Amino acid sequence: MAACYRKTRIIQAMSLSLGVMTFPEVVFAEDQHWVQRINMSGVVEANYSASEDFEGKKTSDIAVATVEVHIDGKVNDKVNAHVTLLYEEDATDLSVDAAYIDVDLGLVNAQVGAMGAPFGAFATHMLTDPLTMQIAETAESMLQIGKEMGPIHAAVYVFNGTTQKADGDDVVDQMGLHLAYVAKGKGSNMDIGIDYINNIADSDAIGDYLTDPNGRNSNTVNAYVPAYILHANLTFGSFHFISEHLVTDKFADGEVDFNGRGAEITATNLELAYDFSIAGVDSTVAIGVQSTEEALALGMPKQSSLFAISFAIYKYTALSFEYAKSTDYEIADGGTGKEANSFTMQLAVGF
Repeated sequence: MAACYRKTRIIQAMSLSLGVMTFPEVVFAEDQHWVQRINMSGVVEANYSASEDFEGKKTSDIAVATVEVHIDGKVNDKVNAHVTLLYEEDATDLSVDAAYIDVDLGLVNAQVGAMGAPFGAFATHMLTDPLTMQIAETAESMLQIGKEMGPIHAAVYVFNGTTQKADGDDVVDQMGLHLAYVAKGKGSNMDIGIDYINNIADSDAIGDYLTDPNGRNSNTVNAYVPAYILHANLTFGSFHFISEHLVTDKFADGEVDFNGRGAEITATNLELAYDFSIAGVDSTVAIGVQSTEEALALGMPKQSSLFAISFAIYKYTALSFEYAKSTDYEIADGGTGKEANSFTMQLAVGF
């Protein structure tokens, strides 16, 4: 795939789980010098990980999992610019991960440039990205028009995807819709939404599979494959509940297959988390269950169970632990039917 914008999971989790970890809001004044109208923030994540895969092979490593820097520029009272730089050891060289311009048009807000499609909320308290995100995250250069009407958030976006229809024109003909109800109250938060995209084959994971020499080795599909995501993220006092469900239409035979036919992929993420304090240290414990259907070709497990705990050991500094156990698809479906497990310890700093 092309650009590979990723939502900043650790910053999201800092805000979601540990109140002391949220970043201060920066207010720009129009009469400030241009240097004063630029805000920089970011995150550094250092991981120790150990795992055993479905074949019984054990691995462990210490790595800089993420270095992410956000640069926001207040051009004037109507226009903002945003750039994200990303580095992931052994995965992504330092590169421009996102770059877009945000324009206030009065009735609506417009964003144009390289960004992540607003397809899926992908909220999580875990260190590992949820399976919904691993399958559906879509990075492209696009035009997005959005509007917030109180608690109602709506957006429509269009782009020319890397994945194209066979014998189709190379034009801007891929699109999506986002609709959510977001309400914040005293001690409670609610975010419920539905997303639609007309071609899930252009997601990072599926697009990479289609163009991989071990896959179809082609960036074309017989027809665009629509997909939908429903999410409900709720907070009541110290309790957090996350739910997200992805469902795709059926792929044509020979594209993304399952048991010799075109797959109809689904993925679900369910999490329950609780905030508490240990000796004055704000902490969060979370359990999660994730599952997929007909996603074997993408290398996804059939089911995963996860446990995580995070401690805000210092301001903007989190020490987190995660244990995950995954089950492969059955042998009859082309999997191994075996289990795999992983342990991750992470020190993350936001600035």
